[in-house]
Amino acid sequence: MHEVRVTVPRGSGSAIAKAALEAGIQRITVCPVHVIDSHADAEIVSVETSTPRAKAFLHRVLSSGEVDLGKTSITTREVRAILDGDPVHELTYPAVEPTVEVFQDLWQLNHLTPSFIARALAAAILLGYGMLRADPVSIVVAALFLPFMSQVLGLAFGAWAADWKLAAQSAAALVVSLIISVLAGITLAVMLGGPLQFDGFKSPVLSLMMSLVIGAAAGLSTADDAGRRYLIGVAAAAQSGIFAVWTGFALVLGFPDRATTIARLLTLPLNVCAIGIAACVSYALIGLRRGSARAARRWG
Repeated sequence: MHEVRVTVPRGSGSAIAKAALEAGIQRITVCPVHVIDSHADAEIVSVETSTPRAKAFLHRVLSSGEVDLGKTSITTREVRAILDGDPVHELTYPAVEPTVEVFQDLWQLNHLTPSFIARALAAAILLGYGMLRADPVSIVVAALFLPFMSQVLGLAFGAWAADWKLAAQSAAALVVSLIISVLAGITLAVMLGGPLQFDGFKSPVLSLMMSLVIGAAAGLSTADDAGRRYLIGVAAAAQSGIFAVWTGFALVLGFPDRATTIARLLTLPLNVCAIGIAACVSYALIGLRRGSARAARRWG
């Protein structure tokens, strides 16, 4: 369930309200307001409705061309409960979220901030320690906040929606995460020494199949109200983060035989590609609208 507020210049509210009616929304609030920064009169059109209708409404607004995006603002928020005349089973249906929400959520998760770097470093250290000492608790805890899944999904969504800025930002965040993981492996290997006790590496083929499943589930959960995204993020981190940390270990402790080394070095890019491709397929199949993503991109 979502609330959507559209602020438009005075006189444009009727067009927005019409778009809401066409999306099947019956309860619409239009309020006159005065925007201080532009010293202009405006109208706020507000709706509180089910996720499918909110998505349809936003798509109509963004793709209609009837509003001046330079003079319009749109905010959305998730609503925990709505008490009105609509049937509960319709209001609470956890359908695909509005595309613009997925778009901005992925942007937010891929900014390179001090917090991002600190989380990546802490997670890589915990993951590396767990691998060196075969400590499953450390590995699981590290996977909870290792920044990997959001970067791959941002890269996939950016490519799917032809938003190359998001794709580039996500790729940069992914590279930073991988570099931090490799450096953490090097540091731990120097400080603690070997041998590496973790032996849970999967073959490239098995890892590829698992990544396809993870990517499909991640793409679905990104855009679904009922998705448990953090659990899928754990799976992705455990699936691919270990190979980056292992590379750091190997640079200090030595690489295994040639076949094993090649297999492990290839598994990481294979996982990234598989998760990204599967996520793109999920985006297309569940009906995320490229048009809405392009409109949000132009607006940003």
